[in-house]
Amino acid sequence: MPFTQFNRTLEAAVGYFELGMAEEALAEIDTLPPADQAEEEVLELRLVLNQHLGRWEPAAEACAALCRVKGADADRFIAWGCCLYELGRIEECRAVLLKAPAKARMHGLWNFHLACYEALLGCLEEARCHIHRALSLDPALRVMAERNENLAPLLKD
Repeated sequence: MPFTQFNRTLEAAVGYFELGMAEEALAEIDTLPPADQAEEEVLELRLVLNQHLGRWEPAAEACAALCRVKGADADRFIAWGCCLYELGRIEECRAVLLKAPAKARMHGLWNFHLACYEALLGCLEEARCHIHRALSLDPALRVMAERNENLAPLLKD
Protein backbone atom coordinates (compact mmCIF):
# COMPACT_ATOMS: atom_id res chain seq x y z
CA MET A 1 0.00 0.00 0.00
CA PRO A 2 1.57 3.32 -1.02
CA PHE A 3 2.20 5.93 1.62
CA THR A 4 -0.32 8.62 0.67
CA GLN A 5 -0.53 12.23 1.78
CA PHE A 6 -3.49 11.18 3.92
CA ASN A 7 -1.38 8.54 5.67
CA ARG A 8 1.55 10.93 6.08
CA THR A 9 -0.68 13.56 7.64
CA LEU A 10 -2.24 11.10 10.08
CA GLU A 11 1.19 9.70 11.02
CA ALA A 12 2.49 13.21 11.63
CA ALA A 13 -0.54 14.09 13.75
CA VAL A 14 -0.15 10.94 15.84
CA GLY A 15 3.55 11.71 16.23
CA TYR A 16 2.81 15.21 17.47
CA PHE A 17 0.29 13.81 19.96
CA GLU A 18 2.77 11.23 21.24
CA LEU A 19 5.21 14.09 21.83
CA GLY A 20 2.59 15.93 23.89
CA MET A 21 1.84 18.41 21.11
CA ALA A 22 -1.93 18.05 20.76
CA GLU A 23 -2.40 21.54 19.29
CA GLU A 24 0.09 20.75 16.53
CA ALA A 25 -1.62 17.42 15.92
CA LEU A 26 -4.95 19.18 15.41
CA ALA A 27 -3.32 21.70 13.10
CA GLU A 28 -1.87 18.83 11.09
CA ILE A 29 -5.22 17.08 10.55
CA ASP A 30 -6.81 20.45 9.76
CA THR A 31 -4.62 20.51 6.63
CA LEU A 32 -6.48 17.53 5.17
CA PRO A 33 -8.95 18.31 2.38
CA PRO A 34 -12.64 18.51 3.35
CA ALA A 35 -13.39 15.09 1.84
CA ASP A 36 -10.86 13.48 4.19
CA GLN A 37 -12.18 15.22 7.29
CA ALA A 38 -15.10 12.79 7.47
CA GLU A 39 -12.89 9.67 7.45
CA GLU A 40 -13.27 7.57 10.59
CA GLU A 41 -9.56 7.69 11.38
CA VAL A 42 -9.58 11.48 11.25
CA LEU A 43 -12.72 11.75 13.38
CA GLU A 44 -11.31 9.30 15.95
CA LEU A 45 -8.08 11.25 16.19
CA ARG A 46 -9.94 14.57 16.36
CA LEU A 47 -12.05 13.15 19.19
CA VAL A 48 -9.03 11.99 21.19
CA LEU A 49 -7.16 15.25 20.69
CA ASN A 50 -10.10 17.41 21.71
CA GLN A 51 -10.84 15.24 24.74
CA HIS A 52 -7.18 15.52 25.75
CA LEU A 53 -7.38 19.31 25.45
CA GLY A 54 -10.70 19.50 27.30
CA ARG A 55 -12.45 20.91 24.25
CA TRP A 56 -15.76 19.18 24.74
CA GLU A 57 -17.83 20.85 22.02
CA PRO A 58 -15.56 19.79 19.12
CA ALA A 59 -15.12 16.40 20.82
CA ALA A 60 -18.90 16.01 20.91
CA GLU A 61 -19.11 17.02 17.24
CA ALA A 62 -16.56 14.33 16.34
CA CYS A 63 -18.53 11.76 18.34
CA ALA A 64 -21.75 12.76 16.63
CA ALA A 65 -20.12 12.21 13.25
CA LEU A 66 -18.72 8.85 14.38
CA CYS A 67 -22.16 7.77 15.58
CA ARG A 68 -23.57 8.48 12.12
CA VAL A 69 -21.18 5.89 10.64
CA LYS A 70 -23.02 2.69 9.82
CA GLY A 71 -22.39 0.06 12.47
CA ALA A 72 -21.41 2.54 15.20
CA ASP A 73 -21.19 0.64 18.47
CA ALA A 74 -22.36 1.47 21.98
CA ASP A 75 -18.93 2.79 22.98
CA ARG A 76 -19.20 5.64 20.49
CA PHE A 77 -22.58 6.68 21.87
CA ILE A 78 -21.24 6.45 25.42
CA ALA A 79 -18.30 8.69 24.45
CA TRP A 80 -20.69 11.20 22.87
CA GLY A 81 -22.74 11.22 26.06
CA CYS A 82 -19.60 11.78 28.13
CA CYS A 83 -18.63 14.78 26.03
CA LEU A 84 -22.09 16.27 26.44
CA TYR A 85 -21.89 15.56 30.18
CA GLU A 86 -18.75 17.68 30.35
CA LEU A 87 -20.77 20.46 28.73
CA GLY A 88 -23.53 20.07 31.34
CA ARG A 89 -26.08 18.94 28.75
CA ILE A 90 -27.53 15.99 30.67
CA GLU A 91 -30.84 15.68 28.81
CA GLU A 92 -28.88 15.44 25.57
CA CYS A 93 -26.68 12.75 27.14
CA ARG A 94 -29.75 10.61 27.74
CA ALA A 95 -31.12 11.31 24.25
CA VAL A 96 -27.81 10.33 22.64
CA LEU A 97 -27.64 7.02 24.50
CA LEU A 98 -31.19 6.23 23.48
CA LYS A 99 -30.17 6.71 19.82
CA ALA A 100 -27.66 3.86 20.12
CA PRO A 101 -28.43 0.61 18.32
CA ALA A 102 -30.79 -1.75 20.15
CA LYS A 103 -27.92 -4.14 20.96
CA ALA A 104 -26.47 -1.42 23.23
CA ARG A 105 -29.11 -2.33 25.80
CA MET A 106 -27.09 -5.50 26.42
CA HIS A 107 -23.96 -3.44 27.18
CA GLY A 108 -23.27 -2.98 30.90
CA LEU A 109 -21.47 0.35 30.54
CA TRP A 110 -24.25 1.75 28.33
CA ASN A 111 -26.77 0.95 31.08
CA PHE A 112 -24.41 2.38 33.71
CA HIS A 113 -24.15 5.71 31.91
CA LEU A 114 -27.87 5.86 31.23
CA ALA A 115 -28.47 5.21 34.94
CA CYS A 116 -26.17 8.14 35.78
CA TYR A 117 -28.01 10.50 33.46
CA GLU A 118 -31.43 9.35 34.64
CA ALA A 119 -30.37 9.91 38.26
CA LEU A 120 -29.04 13.38 37.47
CA LEU A 121 -32.35 14.21 35.79
CA GLY A 122 -34.28 13.02 38.86
CA CYS A 123 -35.72 9.93 37.18
CA LEU A 124 -34.75 7.64 40.04
CA GLU A 125 -36.86 4.60 39.14
CA GLU A 126 -35.45 4.53 35.62
CA ALA A 127 -31.95 5.03 37.05
CA ARG A 128 -32.48 2.16 39.51
CA CYS A 129 -33.60 -0.17 36.71
CA HIS A 130 -30.62 0.73 34.53
CA ILE A 131 -28.01 0.41 37.28
CA HIS A 132 -29.34 -3.00 38.30
CA ARG A 133 -29.33 -4.08 34.66
CA ALA A 134 -25.78 -2.76 34.27
CA LEU A 135 -24.63 -4.77 37.27
CA SER A 136 -26.33 -7.93 36.05
CA LEU A 137 -24.58 -7.55 32.67
CA ASP A 138 -21.21 -6.53 34.14
CA PRO A 139 -20.76 -7.12 37.88
CA ALA A 140 -17.36 -5.38 37.77
CA LEU A 141 -19.21 -2.06 37.47
CA ARG A 142 -20.36 -2.35 41.10
CA VAL A 143 -17.23 -0.64 42.42
CA MET A 144 -17.83 2.38 40.18
CA ALA A 145 -21.52 2.43 41.09
CA GLU A 146 -20.76 2.35 44.82
CA ARG A 147 -18.40 5.32 44.40
CA ASN A 148 -20.90 7.35 42.35
CA GLU A 149 -22.82 9.70 44.62
CA ASN A 150 -25.90 9.56 42.37
CA LEU A 151 -26.00 5.80 41.97
CA ALA A 152 -24.81 4.51 45.35
CA PRO A 153 -28.12 5.31 47.08
CA LEU A 154 -29.98 3.33 44.42
CA LEU A 155 -28.00 0.19 45.24
CA LYS A 156 -29.27 0.13 48.83
CA ASP A 157 -32.88 -0.54 47.89
